Amino acid sequence: MMTACGNEDNKALQKDDPEQIVDDVEINNGQSEELGTEYKEPVKSNENVTSDSNARNTNFESIIPSDWDIQLPTDFPVTKGKHLTAIASSKQNVVTFEFYQADKQLEMNDPKIKENGQLVGQLVITKHATAKSAGEEIDKTVFSDGEAVDLGHGITGYQDAGAGSIFTSWNEGRWAIIARSTTEKSEESLTIAKETVEFLETHMMPIPEQYGHLHIDANDQGSLATWQKEKFVYTLTNFGDNTLNWLITFE
Repeated sequence: MMTACGNEDNKALQKDDPEQIVDDVEINNGQSEELGTEYKEPVKSNENVTSDSNARNTNFESIIPSDWDIQLPTDFPVTKGKHLTAIASSKQNVVTFEFYQADKQLEMNDPKIKENGQLVGQLVITKHATAKSAGEEIDKTVFSDGEAVDLGHGITGYQDAGAGSIFTSWNEGRWAIIARSTTEKSEESLTIAKETVEFLETHMMPIPEQYGHLHIDANDQGSLATWQKEKFVYTLTNFGDNTLNWLITFE
């Protein structure tokens, strides 16, 4: 992960040939060819959310097959005064975490979790046979269609409408990002998009290998993030307005 992309780099990125952007966008966006450093990501800060120090004492990784060689973050966000735990399972190359927060610390898969905890969201990690098949699960669209809108910091988004929704879409590095609102509240799509771009100036998303897709919904219910790490695909769902707070904890 790295510092924010400069305005000139972003402008150059959006003027490049779309096919070259998909292959070389990390270089145009200020990343090293070795992917040693990368850029950042978005979300409003939530003053009621903090890192749960007790998460460091919960071995969430114990449910993940050892040969996957995956390290999870130790600073997942949780409401102040709450403790993070999870109901987790591992089946046929799919590991699923349903994260809960509770008033007291509960071990992972404790039968009292659903009774005493509040669902935070779900993380699914899927192992594919090849990096190519993993990449096929991710939206790699290079956006250029629709009405061009200025999102700030030299980034251009593209607005389109359909099925009662307004979409503002743009690319940041290897991430395809979409902000959605209903047509009744059409201004919210552009507002969320601008807030996301602004937040990207001070926060970082994980580095996808090779691609990532972020969908931000004005109603929060449809927000999700999914990204590739070689043969693995990570997907965050049901986190609502905390989707981005969780996303930035990953590398």
